[in-house]
Amino acid sequence: MASRTLEITVISGENIQIRGKPIKSGLFVTVRPELQSENGSVNTKIDRDGDGFPRWNEKLVVDLPMHAAFVVVEVCRSASSGRKVKIVGTSRVPVADFVAGYLPESHLQFLSYRLRDERGERNGIINLSVRVKLAPGIERIGVPVPVAMPEGRFHGGGVGVVTGIPIWNVAYRDRF
Repeated sequence: MASRTLEITVISGENIQIRGKPIKSGLFVTVRPELQSENGSVNTKIDRDGDGFPRWNEKLVVDLPMHAAFVVVEVCRSASSGRKVKIVGTSRVPVADFVAGYLPESHLQFLSYRLRDERGERNGIINLSVRVKLAPGIERIGVPVPVAMPEGRFHGGGVGVVTGIPIWNVAYRDRF
């Protein structure tokens, strides 16, 4: 099956809590393509002293199938015994955010995403950097790559995708 390789550096988290209290330690991050089970995931090391603002700064390498629309990032807390793991926050990162025809494939991008707990409530932010690694022997950079666009049902029953394209206002541009 065709895939691309991602280098995802999990930099840090912000304001991660359980029941309104900052988590002092024991957090790690797991990253996987959306359609793969936990067996296909990669993990950071455990942050021992984050005090609600953990720092990992750890590079993870993920094989992403060409048809994947999302990368799932989960912030987990390990129990002191090391056996039980609780998912504290999850973010589904759209592949279209870093694999689009507008930037070179190997371009390094810094991204931040909102985490949601198991009830769907906001629970902090995860900061990442992502680089799509070119396959050996391929030197094409900036060539548009077909990307599976996420589709889902929204409140009200509609189906669709929102895509943002930056547009410069001519009046704004002329001021500089």
